[in-house]
Amino acid sequence: VIAGPEAVVLVALLAGGLLIVVYALRTGVPPMPTGSGTRAVMLRLLPETVDGAVYDLGSGWGGLAFALARRYPHNRVVGIELSPLPWLFARTMLMLRPRPNLEFRRAELMTVPLADAGAVVCYLMPGSMRRLAPKLAAELRPGTPVVTYSFALDGWPPDAAVLEAESGPMPVYRYTVTRDLTRGPGASSPAGT
Repeated sequence: VIAGPEAVVLVALLAGGLLIVVYALRTGVPPMPTGSGTRAVMLRLLPETVDGAVYDLGSGWGGLAFALARRYPHNRVVGIELSPLPWLFARTMLMLRPRPNLEFRRAELMTVPLADAGAVVCYLMPGSMRRLAPKLAAELRPGTPVVTYSFALDGWPPDAAVLEAESGPMPVYRYTVTRDLTRGPGASSPAGT
C-alpha cells in the first residue's frame, strides 16, 4: 500500500497522464516535443524576416515557440495549444524564462484567427493537417510561409521537403501561400493548371 507523499505524487502523475490521453483523443494530436534537430531544420526553412506574427499551431510543451521567439525577437510569437498540461508547462517555462515577444494561448487551433500571420509552423497529425489546410488557405495572405514537420498539407505543393539526419526520420515541409490556394477548395489557375 502506498501512502503519504508517494501516494500524492502517484495520483498527480496518473491524473496528468490521463489528462494528456483525454486531450490527445479529443484533438487527435498527442503533445510530442519537437527535437532540437527538427527545430533547427524548421528554422532554416523559414525566411530571415517575416511581416506579422509567427504562429506555432499545436505548440505543446513550447520548445519550438521559444526557438521562434529567439529567432524573431521583433515579431510577436504565439503558441496555440489546447491540452492543459503542456500549455501550463509552456506558460510556467515562460514565467521562468520571460520572452516579451512570446505568448501561449490555450485554444482550439481551428478557432484562432490567423490573418495577421507572417509565418506559421506546426507539428500535427494527418487528420489535423487535413482540417487545417483549408483554414490556412482561407486566412493567410499570399506569400506567407508555412513549415510543417512529418505530415504534408493536403493539396498544397511544397516549396521544399527536407529529410535530414538532424530532423529525424520524418520530412520537414515548407510551403508558400499562393493566390490559387487562397481562392478556396478546388480553385485552379486561369490556365486550368
